[in-house]
Amino acid sequence: MPLKKYFTSQFTRHFWESVFVFILLSISFVIYVNSEKQIDRANETRLRSFLLADELRHSSDDLSRMVRTYVVTGDPIYKKHYQEILDIRNGKKPRPINYQNIYWDLVGTDDHRPRPYSTQMISLIEMMREAGFTPAELAKLTEAKNNSDALTETEFAAMKLAESKDSPAERDLQYHKALELLHDEIYHQAKASIMRPIDEFYVLMKQRTDTAVHDAEQRALNLRIVFILIGILFILMLYRLKQTLHTTLGSTIDDVHSHITRIGKGDFSHPIAIKDDNKNSILGWLSETQERLKHLLANNERLKQLYAALSQCNQAIVRSHNEAELFPIICRDAVNFGGMKMAWIGMNNELTQELEIVSYYGEGTDYLNELHISTDPSNPRAHGPTGVAFHENRSVWCQDFQHDPATHLWHEYGKKFGWGASAALPLHRNGKVIGIFTLYAQDINAFDEPAQKLLEEMAMDINYALESFDRDAARQKAEDALQKNQKHLLAIIENEPECVKLVDARGNLLEMNPAGLAMLEAESLEEVQKYSLIDYLLPEWRAAFIALHKKVMNGENALLEFEVKGLKGTKRWLETHATPLRDNDGNVTMLLGITRDTTERKQQEERIRYLANFDHLTGLPNRTQLDSQIKDLLSFSKRNHTHFTVMFLDLDRFKEINDSLGHSIGDTLLIESSGRIAALLR
Repeated sequence: MPLKKYFTSQFTRHFWESVFVFILLSISFVIYVNSEKQIDRANETRLRSFLLADELRHSSDDLSRMVRTYVVTGDPIYKKHYQEILDIRNGKKPRPINYQNIYWDLVGTDDHRPRPYSTQMISLIEMMREAGFTPAELAKLTEAKNNSDALTETEFAAMKLAESKDSPAERDLQYHKALELLHDEIYHQAKASIMRPIDEFYVLMKQRTDTAVHDAEQRALNLRIVFILIGILFILMLYRLKQTLHTTLGSTIDDVHSHITRIGKGDFSHPIAIKDDNKNSILGWLSETQERLKHLLANNERLKQLYAALSQCNQAIVRSHNEAELFPIICRDAVNFGGMKMAWIGMNNELTQELEIVSYYGEGTDYLNELHISTDPSNPRAHGPTGVAFHENRSVWCQDFQHDPATHLWHEYGKKFGWGASAALPLHRNGKVIGIFTLYAQDINAFDEPAQKLLEEMAMDINYALESFDRDAARQKAEDALQKNQKHLLAIIENEPECVKLVDARGNLLEMNPAGLAMLEAESLEEVQKYSLIDYLLPEWRAAFIALHKKVMNGENALLEFEVKGLKGTKRWLETHATPLRDNDGNVTMLLGITRDTTERKQQEERIRYLANFDHLTGLPNRTQLDSQIKDLLSFSKRNHTHFTVMFLDLDRFKEINDSLGHSIGDTLLIESSGRIAALLR
């Protein structure tokens, strides 16, 4: 890319060169500042050297003053001070703080010290060595120190003379000798031998420190010049970088920033003026970007409108119940929300082999009154965009309506109504083309790839709606038929004299018709559901009923006759025919039971069984029962080798009672007689 190449080869190179010069400038500044500090350090070294030498001189003077004062006054405090001065100089006692300043001149006979002691214990000679003195300088100071130490012997001798314990005359003589020792020519020569090396040290020290200070100052001056030169170079580099930046940007930074700000806010009303030599600058590319953004925003606005139309289309699909409701909304939304000039929908009329316009909206709908589009490929009016979309089953995009040969029959209308582009999308039902959705836009090339995808998605949604309408209609028809059948079935079940019930897999009662409720002596289903079905069965039948339920839930039919007890205490015999009910997956989910009341039949069967073995009047076993018992007795006797007796009783003159008193009295006699006989037997 030219801009990238230009930016990389010139601006970046100048930028990094400026950065390199800035780094040099920073380094030179640091070195220069350090050189200035070297001057300070040289001056500090000179001052420290002077103070150390001066301390040696001062200590010698302080020793002389202390010993002379002691000899004159005899006050032991001065001897103590004398010894303390020696100990501090020799490093045997800690040095007072700021000892180089005036100290012993401020200490009086009360021994009050102007400053406290520090923790430092170091001899003066050692401090001189640490100060970096040259061997010659150190030799001079050592010589002065040694001469001072030698003088202390004379001073100690003077103090000893002053401390004489002899007679007054002798003490006075010793006192004058001590004063003489401290003031004679020998003492002054000894003091001079101390000061002479110190003075020579000053000369050597001044030469050394003056040279060091001068060298540091000269070095600082040179570095100052280098720093200034690099600074001037850096300013020149910045100016060149500014010029390069101006060339790269194509204008001032403020101008470029203002254009970027307008573009960022979506304001394209201020075109960017570009000179020929600025086409490859950032401003030049910004101008090109501005034009592209204008085009993109126009496309985005159109896509935004199409998205809105698609959203409205989906909402219309949800709300509509048939295509007669849907199609007018689709056409209206395509114009009002999608930014189209006009939209219409035509459905195939198989009788006329033409597209029958069923809905339309927008400008230029008068054109549709004379529009005849054939669905027959052999007809010339079937080769426009709409006809091609129908018989080729594909979307047709006419990006320049006024100059497309396929629309030559309608160029006059397109010019009249301001159509720049058109689109024709086939509509399907169950995979078959049944109609066309046609749209007209004002701009040329209005249907770019994103717009085509949105419109095709809209057509797919319409196709889905058409198929959904068919499914809904079929479902509604099936639901109506099912509801009708359910009503018939419900009427049959409600009026069925036998019990019809549904039981789930856990044995809970779900449904029961009125006949079943009556069998259980209940008024409603809720009243029955207060108890489990097992609770209504007599205990001896509950296990069998559970086995029946399990068998049916395993997919088998079952039959069971059992006895129940209703809510009011009435017992009934019931017979249930149970069959499994399955869901869509074939799993057994419920039990359907048809139950009839067999109480009357059971009573009749019991009566028949009773009459077959007993006399209906007296209740005594009849001849059949007698034959059965005799057979049992014969078998028993044969097995056990025993005998039995048969006794026959007869009522005398029974016929006369029937004839004279009637058969009812005779029957009463037989009943009474049989009762007495039965009471006598075991």
